[in-house]
Amino acid sequence: MNVNTNISIVNRLRAGLILGLLLFAAVFFFRAISLYRSAAKTTFSEERAALLARQIGHHVLLQAGDRSSRVLPVKRLSKGVFQLRFEHEFSFMPDSLLEIVQHALDGIRPPQAYTVNVIACISEEIVYGFEIDPQYREIVPCRGRGQPKGCYIIQIAFKMNTAKTTPAFAALFSGLAALGLLLSAGFAWVYFRRTAGEAQPVVTDGVRVGKYTFSASSQLLEHPAEKIMLSDKETQLLTIFAARQNELITRDELLKRVWEDDGVFTGRSLDMFISKLRKKLQNDPTIQLTNVHGRGYKLETTPFAG
Repeated sequence: MNVNTNISIVNRLRAGLILGLLLFAAVFFFRAISLYRSAAKTTFSEERAALLARQIGHHVLLQAGDRSSRVLPVKRLSKGVFQLRFEHEFSFMPDSLLEIVQHALDGIRPPQAYTVNVIACISEEIVYGFEIDPQYREIVPCRGRGQPKGCYIIQIAFKMNTAKTTPAFAALFSGLAALGLLLSAGFAWVYFRRTAGEAQPVVTDGVRVGKYTFSASSQLLEHPAEKIMLSDKETQLLTIFAARQNELITRDELLKRVWEDDGVFTGRSLDMFISKLRKKLQNDPTIQLTNVHGRGYKLETTPFAG
């Protein structure tokens, strides 16, 4: 084994060691930040939850066309469980109730899983209900089936988050993690500034997607037979898919990159815009915007010549 070979092996080992250290420090740092935020924000505000429950009752009555009757005082049944009663009977659509509740509760930080049940006053039977959990797929049955006018109670139960880390410990943990990350980043910078990194491919105007030509800046999708204007969200989604054709992109990544700045978003918004993109790409049978169940989406394309 000659000297040059030895140097090459040593350089590779150094690069691998630095990258491994940097990766470990980054994981350690973000884990620390997660612990700190969890410790700082895990106090569930029942006062705020009660106000949001009352707001839900107000919008439920408005949706039913009732602008005068009262939402009775919110009753706390147990920790994280609230009950809404109403002065008069009303009717409701499950889809409208779901939308009202999600709009009110999806902005809670930290995110809380919750179950909503609509109970008949007299029989005390559950006539409708659904569950929303940020960590799992939502359970929303019987959409589109209106419920007749009657006396109903709405019960909202939050799945409480519990903290096992104190803010002081989390802060110390975060500080050590930040120091490790900075040191690792410094070593990496000193090493890699000596070598020329390869440029990463980027999506520019005129990228080919099957038989289409996609321009992100013009929000335009061109086909030999037509020109299609895209909305902001459609453009952002297609920019991601065009850069990574035939690659699975998770739902979480798509939601984070396209909707994070909006503050409140749901998986239904993503599904709706994916459906719109499918329709706008339907003139090319070589393109498939495939749903990989429970994971994400993939823009499957085959090479097109000409």
